[in-house]
Amino acid sequence: MADFSLIFDQKVFPEAKIWVENFHIYAPGAGVMIPGEIPMLIEGKEVPPGTGQHAHPDFDELFLFFGSNPYDNLALGGEVEFWLGEGDDAQKFIARRPTAEWVPRDVAHNPHYFTKVQRAEWPIIEMAIAITPTYALGPGAARDVSWPPAFSFEKVGREQKGKGLYTEYVNELTLATDHIFPSHRGRIAVPTLMFDKHIYQHASIRVEIFHIHAAGAGLGIPTLEPPVFRGAHPGGPDGGGHAHNFDQLFLFLSTDPHDTLNLGGEVEFWLGEGDEAEKFNITRATGEWVPAGLVHNPHYFRRVDKPFLMAVISMTSDYRPERFRYTPLPPGFRL
Repeated sequence: MADFSLIFDQKVFPEAKIWVENFHIYAPGAGVMIPGEIPMLIEGKEVPPGTGQHAHPDFDELFLFFGSNPYDNLALGGEVEFWLGEGDDAQKFIARRPTAEWVPRDVAHNPHYFTKVQRAEWPIIEMAIAITPTYALGPGAARDVSWPPAFSFEKVGREQKGKGLYTEYVNELTLATDHIFPSHRGRIAVPTLMFDKHIYQHASIRVEIFHIHAAGAGLGIPTLEPPVFRGAHPGGPDGGGHAHNFDQLFLFLSTDPHDTLNLGGEVEFWLGEGDEAEKFNITRATGEWVPAGLVHNPHYFRRVDKPFLMAVISMTSDYRPERFRYTPLPPGFRL
């Protein structure tokens, strides 16, 4: 895996309401909370011997496993094994396609073990989204649990039948079925990869993943082929911004596991409306927090040196573009 995971938390943005960690996996044999000869350290302290799982009593968590190949965004690019539940109730899952693992509060989870990676240049991405502003694993913050009794390196790659208590929480990601961006073809994988209430009915957030591999496309830019949402064309072909009644986080992530801080291109995006709109140009891994009611867009991918990702995390289960407030392009925007 990349030596360091990428974190979005209150140290990045003090008013953050969620915590997001991103891992880049480019070779098999690594994972999260798997046994090893080197002690695991969390917050500077060794994890107690025998501990391989934990549970959060106060918040839900979502793990997304997806590939980074923009020419095949339905390919995971390998395999990952992971566990939900504890003791004899623990259940093992093997993901071979992009997959969502929803972890309700106080449900034990881990280990996550990446057993196959097909191509090092297209690493698997693990995105962990904790529905909390503060994430901690120290004493009193999480409940430590020992590894599932059935976990064994000798059984890697083999199905291990469990009681099925947690099956509903694990579902494959799908391509978006309620909207499409025709102008993205040839530049961004179309349709985009989605997690929402149609994947897991009790989901409290929505996540959309864009695989960007060529410049010249974006969100809210003028186009001859406007986006289509459930048969409507919100915002129109002239581009512009919009605002809604929920918070949103845009994450811009590299696909290079050896240079995760370098985005691999340039993105221009705007916050605010009219003469007060402010432009940002980024070339590094970046988090863009959009509070409810704040106008945002366009997002324009000006340069792509190497494919990169944009993940849009919406803090709502009721995403309805027909309810958004749409605004014209900022006066200073130029293609």
